[in-house]
Amino acid sequence: MKRYLKYIALICLLISVLSCKKGFLEESSQDLVRPTTTAALNQLMTGEAYPLNNVITDFTELLTDDVQSEYNANATVVSALNKYAPAFTWQKNMIDRLVENTATNSNIWYNYYARIKGCNVVLDYVDQVNGTESEKQNLRGQALALRSFYYLMMVNYFGKPYYGANANPETDLGVPLILTAAVTDQPVGRSTVKEVYSQIEKDLLEAIPLLDANGTGNHIYKFNGTSARFLLSRIYLYMGNWDACIRYADATLQKKSSLKQMNEIATATFGISSAVSSPEVIWGYGFNAELSIMPFGGGQSVAKAAYFVSDDLGNSYANSDLRLKYSFTSIVYLTTTINTYKGRSAKFVAGNTNGKAFRTAEAYLNRAEAYIQKALAGDASAVSKALADINLLRLNRITTSAYVPVTITDPQELYTFYKAERRRELCLEDSRWFDLRRWGMPELKHNFQLTSGSSQVETLQKNDARYTLAIPTEALSRNPNLIQNP
Repeated sequence: MKRYLKYIALICLLISVLSCKKGFLEESSQDLVRPTTTAALNQLMTGEAYPLNNVITDFTELLTDDVQSEYNANATVVSALNKYAPAFTWQKNMIDRLVENTATNSNIWYNYYARIKGCNVVLDYVDQVNGTESEKQNLRGQALALRSFYYLMMVNYFGKPYYGANANPETDLGVPLILTAAVTDQPVGRSTVKEVYSQIEKDLLEAIPLLDANGTGNHIYKFNGTSARFLLSRIYLYMGNWDACIRYADATLQKKSSLKQMNEIATATFGISSAVSSPEVIWGYGFNAELSIMPFGGGQSVAKAAYFVSDDLGNSYANSDLRLKYSFTSIVYLTTTINTYKGRSAKFVAGNTNGKAFRTAEAYLNRAEAYIQKALAGDASAVSKALADINLLRLNRITTSAYVPVTITDPQELYTFYKAERRRELCLEDSRWFDLRRWGMPELKHNFQLTSGSSQVETLQKNDARYTLAIPTEALSRNPNLIQNP
């Protein structure tokens, strides 16, 4: 135990440069205890790089049209409304305000870079520790893939979309690429969106053969070759590289293709994202408290009624859609039970480790969207391929007696249907905000009320600059080479 604490002390020292109080590139000494074995390095990565034991973000869904708020004079509700209002009303300095409001898990700039630092420590030390070559290559592959995941999240919060009408990834600013844990006295500026994506792609392409050869025995909470391929399918979708998206979705589904047939669920609740019980999970991640810490997340307290699943999302499900029943659970609001779809997420079962997951359902959806885009570009054969994926998913989601295959043949009409279907399937999984950004940044409206009789409508305009989040002031003050978003 003492040896493990020494290793943790090292990583804590290394990531201290990321502290909210110190900035993310401040100097510190590294001449302390260092890991000497692959087992020790694996412990470090499990605790300091993988996102299973800390909340990284608790506000993303509040930015979307999947959530609404409701005023009540109850002091606990008002407090919850006020605490997360900066995100729900798209305030330009929302992260600064959230942190001020004691939403301590909201500093995603710090939280992601802390985990990236953990990945970099593994990559810096893996060749210096004792262990088999296979163990080292497995660690290297995991660290590269995990770092890619974090950078994909970061660049989609703080950079503009890679693909779209107004996208210019060659010049649009992304985030700083920190690729080593070594101390430097030179603050790193922001790389372009294209440079960040290129690094993500490079790392994953390097990780896949390493994980295929050495990580086939990794458990569901750690990256393997299949989860790395899945991530590439998502990345290429975001980049508008339809053929590559299809290729890596194919490769993912060749390794794992199972979907949960919801008609067969016999329990009162089912966690579709639970790595323990769901056959769809490719990689389970995210601290299970992350969904309960969100103001509309788990738990039955009055405070959770401040924000909840929107009528717009709930009404998009047909009564025969079993996701309406199994994606959400009801909550008791004072003495009244709120409608099922106005409750908390039921996509994981309380008590399991993870709160989110890479799922086969998204692999099918990613491939379907890529086929639709090819159909929009004139490939007539792509429509039937997209329909096959969409219908396979729905066959596992709709009550058997009510299921009717989708037969839309017009590509634009099918695209509209697909986007609604993707929303229904992936809601509350950190997908909607990124999808809205890459689908043209539509206008959003949130009704908000903090005091009785003072309801107001907050509007995020189409193509609003606030679709790209502002960098926290603390990071800017510590790194003069950072340029703030407009």
